[in-house]
Amino acid sequence: MTGRLPHTLRSDARDNRGLILDAARAVFAAEGLNVPMREIARRAGVGPATLYRHFPTKETLVTEALAGQMHACRAIVDDGLADPDPWHSRSRPSRPLRRPCRCRQRRGWRQRH
Repeated sequence: MTGRLPHTLRSDARDNRGLILDAARAVFAAEGLNVPMREIARRAGVGPATLYRHFPTKETLVTEALAGQMHACRAIVDDGLADPDPWHSRSRPSRPLRRPCRCRQRRGWRQRH
């Protein structure tokens, strides 16, 4: 029987993955998505090979790093769509969306209300 065992990360690999994601979120918020992968690895305190082992492409890194914010945005949209009164959802505070958008404000972009 050659069935594959479930893949679980060693504790150091799990820690490195967390460091990479934390660094990526911070860099993306401060500087946007055009930051080189090597810079993210440097800020995470890991080598480029470690970063690429966990995230083979920048797309996979961005997707994973921003997954929590995307889920929060999706929940807000779903709540709005579920409300039968469209004005009610428009009048609710959108505070959960404001935090992820702070990077735009720092870069000189204006949020439209």
